[in-house]
Amino acid sequence: PPDLHGLFVEPKLWLLCEDELSCVSDLQLGRVGIGHVTFHGVTDCRGLLEELPRIVVVQKGEVIVYPDQRCKPERGLGLNKAASIVLYGCMPKSMDRFSEPVVRRKYRQRVAEMTEAKGAVFEDYNC
Repeated sequence: PPDLHGLFVEPKLWLLCEDELSCVSDLQLGRVGIGHVTFHGVTDCRGLLEELPRIVVVQKGEVIVYPDQRCKPERGLGLNKAASIVLYGCMPKSMDRFSEPVVRRKYRQRVAEMTEAKGAVFEDYNC
């Protein structure tokens, strides 16, 4: 496999032929123990493999696709498309009162607000 700077890719793009790369279903990229992003539907992955470490950043607490906005294609092209993100270990800095249900509910609400403020749809926070 190529050096993807710690990213995992499913399916393993380097094993696919050109025809298969042109129509990859539900491409998933991530870092073990940190989280992942799943791009819904079919993605044309031809020429994408070598660019992935520059296009997708997965780090604690966030996923950034096209950190350099000048490289971002039109909506629906490349990885500028609908996706779901799963992040692990996103917890408040102070865990002192996190066992209290009201504190967990407030933190979940804060995560939802931050997600929606970025123009994304909040689905769930399992705390």
